[in-house]
Amino acid sequence: MRYWIALCLCLPLFGLELSIQSGKEEGEKFSILHLRHTAPFACQPTNNEFGDTKRIDCRFPIAPKQNFSPIDNGLLSITSSKTSQGYVITILPKSKMKLMPVVFDLKKESQSYQSNVEKATHWNIIGYHQTLPLVNFAKPSPLAVNFPIKVNKNTPPFVGGLDLKGNPIKIRRVQDVTDYMEMKKAYAAKDYNKVLDRAENTLKEYPNTVFKNELMLYQIRSYHHLGEFEKLLALSKRFLREYSADPSIAEVLTYTANAYSKIGQILDADYFFDRLFDEQMDSPFAALGMVYKAEQSETSGDLKKAMMFYQKALASTSDIAIASKAAFKLAQMELVGGNIKKAAEYIDKIAGVNPSYFAEVYEDAMALAEAFVEKKDPKTAARITESLLNKMEKKSENHQLLLRNLGLQLAKSEKRTEALKRFNEYLDTYQFGEYVEEIRRAKDGLFFEDGDKNTTKEIKKYNDLIERYGEDSVGRKALYKKAQLLLKEKKYKDILNIESELYRLDSTEYPETNSLIAKSAIGLEKELLKEGKCTEALSLQKMYKIKLLSEWDEALFNCALKTTQYATAKKIAQKHLKAKSLSERQVWLSRMVKTQFGLGEYKAAIKGGEELITLLEVEKNPPLNDIYRTMFDAAQRIGDSEGMIRQIKLIEDAYPNDFKDIERYTQMVSLGLKRKDEAMVQTYSRKVMALQVRTKTYTQSPYIEFTLAQSYQNLGKDTEALKVLKTLNTRKMTNEKRARQQYLIGAIEQKAGRKREARDAFNASIKADKNSAWGKLANDALALF
Repeated sequence: MRYWIALCLCLPLFGLELSIQSGKEEGEKFSILHLRHTAPFACQPTNNEFGDTKRIDCRFPIAPKQNFSPIDNGLLSITSSKTSQGYVITILPKSKMKLMPVVFDLKKESQSYQSNVEKATHWNIIGYHQTLPLVNFAKPSPLAVNFPIKVNKNTPPFVGGLDLKGNPIKIRRVQDVTDYMEMKKAYAAKDYNKVLDRAENTLKEYPNTVFKNELMLYQIRSYHHLGEFEKLLALSKRFLREYSADPSIAEVLTYTANAYSKIGQILDADYFFDRLFDEQMDSPFAALGMVYKAEQSETSGDLKKAMMFYQKALASTSDIAIASKAAFKLAQMELVGGNIKKAAEYIDKIAGVNPSYFAEVYEDAMALAEAFVEKKDPKTAARITESLLNKMEKKSENHQLLLRNLGLQLAKSEKRTEALKRFNEYLDTYQFGEYVEEIRRAKDGLFFEDGDKNTTKEIKKYNDLIERYGEDSVGRKALYKKAQLLLKEKKYKDILNIESELYRLDSTEYPETNSLIAKSAIGLEKELLKEGKCTEALSLQKMYKIKLLSEWDEALFNCALKTTQYATAKKIAQKHLKAKSLSERQVWLSRMVKTQFGLGEYKAAIKGGEELITLLEVEKNPPLNDIYRTMFDAAQRIGDSEGMIRQIKLIEDAYPNDFKDIERYTQMVSLGLKRKDEAMVQTYSRKVMALQVRTKTYTQSPYIEFTLAQSYQNLGKDTEALKVLKTLNTRKMTNEKRARQQYLIGAIEQKAGRKREARDAFNASIKADKNSAWGKLANDALALF
């Protein structure tokens, strides 16, 4: 038995190549070190008194700029060093080694013989344990005749090229090579019918051609591009059967799955999709298969699955074409779902990396651009249109329409300069074009909007003055007037965007500038609070040190709580704890407890909660009963089991059968286990199971069933335990959990003397996961029958 492992280290700085091959012969390991150089060099062995080589030094006149690291592969130790005479590589054996020069090329030399040379361009050093591998040195017979007669030896055999089965390739004709090359050219030119014709003729004329697999592959590719799926499937089945180890298997699986999908044979399609994803996940075609799988799901109406496969394809591929296709499909789906921002992100990715893709799906790209305009996102529409326009020849059929659309989309995006440029380009290029009048009207109205108010015209007038006069008195006044108008129109953010310019105004000339900015900040913060944009609102409040009236405390508190700024929330709540109204005190005390809990002040939260409960006894306020949950959670955090028990009963009374409390019931189960209270374990386990069945949400399974079953067994209630365990038969579980469930069922059945049922359960446990601890226990149990 022989095998090879190759390691190559090259030092091209001065023409030296060092490589190591390792293997086994007859169970004994060996290594072969190859040293090659562009010029002959010397390798000198050093032998001991028994003739064994204990050291070899190979010397070179020129030293490299940097050394390689020492190598030790268990048989040979290789180091290097620089000397005054040049460069030395030293080889030491771990057992035995043999030095041999390589001075013959058997492809060129007609004979060879044992040669002792001082220098060579190629040396072999063989490291081994006992027996020298691969070669055999025969000692000359003492009776042999020794005289100088030159005997020509036979030329060594040369096989030449081999096919995939290891047989010599006999090339008697070369026409199949010519046809094969012409077929590849036709495929590159996307002349798929010619590809099919050439491939068919070549296979007919040369049925044993070495290009048979390639010819079949190009036929499959062409059928794929032509949409002739029935023909593709007939051929791909042969290919998959005859060339199961071909490097193109992933590609063929992809086209086969897609073909079955397109003709509506979904089960067959899924079979090949599964093969592709299970066997060829590292192939680039796996991502393309995900796109086809997504298209299949999209056609069948499973949009969630389709989106998942498109996203997986996009995340896993480095192929720009596949990524573009997946991103485009995701943009379409996100836009239909109303997620305009996410759809725009996908379009931006395509436009940034592969803008020419839009031209490949021209009709769909045009429709998508129009949809973005309808969804009030003309900016993204313009990105699509501009990409299409850049790929379009001037004066072509669609160039005029694209130029018109781009100008209008830029105008709606408020990119006035760019829109004006496109409008002028259209009017210069198409003086008598179909959309001339529309473009002229759009150009005239680019900076003006019709309406009852003249706000836009005034803003435009001010902007023109600011641009024209800048820091001059006219420009400064225009800036101030613009800010006043923006405040009147409640465009607070626009004012803050020009805050730095406003601060440069003379305060004596424009004394209300600071007030104008402060009012804008307050107005914007109120808008942000109303819109629930908490991060921006609190950031703005801190930046401008805004103080709002107490009527805004609730909104500020909720925002602080939402953004986990508990210290800020606590400060707000503190002001209202002594309110005159009992109901107001109750509300703010409840809020204070939540902030204390958020800050980790659990004991303070419990104390505040007890105070709130006392107030609730005086005046009921059902919405505040949520305090019981907070107090339970706080008690759980500090390990107060008695507090947990008190609060869970209040929770059950206030919120009977509420799924929100399933985690708390599970914690009570854990508490029962800790206290060895079987009644508590069983009570809350049953509550958890009932909630899961009612909501069909099994977040605590199978932990809760295993726990309840064990509790029943602890009390000798094996029948009840068995019923609980069998409720898991319809649940989805990991193999290890399923093995555990079936083993526990088997153990109870065995205890009850039902051998057949026990055997069936133990077998099911082994089938679920034979390598798990439970599977192994089940196997041991079966041995007892």
